[in-house]
Amino acid sequence: MRLSKAERFHEFLSRLEKSKPASSHDEAFKLLSDTLNQVEDEFTNIPFQPEHWQTDGRMYPPEDDNAREVEGRSDVIRYRHKAHNTFIRDNGAIEIQDVDGEVLFEKCGSDGRGVDVQ
Repeated sequence: MRLSKAERFHEFLSRLEKSKPASSHDEAFKLLSDTLNQVEDEFTNIPFQPEHWQTDGRMYPPEDDNAREVEGRSDVIRYRHKAHNTFIRDNGAIEIQDVDGEVLFEKCGSDGRGVDVQ
């Protein structure tokens, strides 16, 4: 079964929501990457080729070279994407915002605290 990019993004968020909370930045980063790649592998026939991210139609997880500091928040790293920003806190919390700052997804870390970048 093939799904549109919007449907795949919704499935990605749904799976993230159902997953066990992460307890560290690295665990949350891996959770994001593994979940998105599973969805893309399952619902597209587009091979994982990050060098073609702009043209192949596949969604790719954050890359280390897209990491940015968040002013006044040494505990949070922002990852810039084409249409959104992903924030990961050192407690494993995840927040995804569109480029206008609208929150699309929030998941607390294992300690019950969110990212809270607003």
